[in-house]
Amino acid sequence: MTVKVLIERHVEKGKEGYLIELLNKLRTELISQPGYVSGELLQSIEDKSNIFALSTWLSELDWKSWEGNPSRLEIESKIESLLTEPPKLTIATSF
Repeated sequence: MTVKVLIERHVEKGKEGYLIELLNKLRTELISQPGYVSGELLQSIEDKSNIFALSTWLSELDWKSWEGNPSRLEIESKIESLLTEPPKLTIATSF
């Protein structure tokens, strides 16, 4: 059963472009990860500083493996320095 991972991030106003650049760099790394199916980046229409990353994984274990990957953690530390609050992570599955 696949799982969806939704990460909501609130970036400082004016730094949206840099965040999107880092998220695209992260996406380049994760495409080759075992269990990765697909992903997309979304931006709130009402609040441009609210950015969402939605990814689909074959299993939660696949996601957890990527979550702890050193390449991801390095890019994620740069991302977190741009945020106004900690990212919100939700893992969900269909029923």
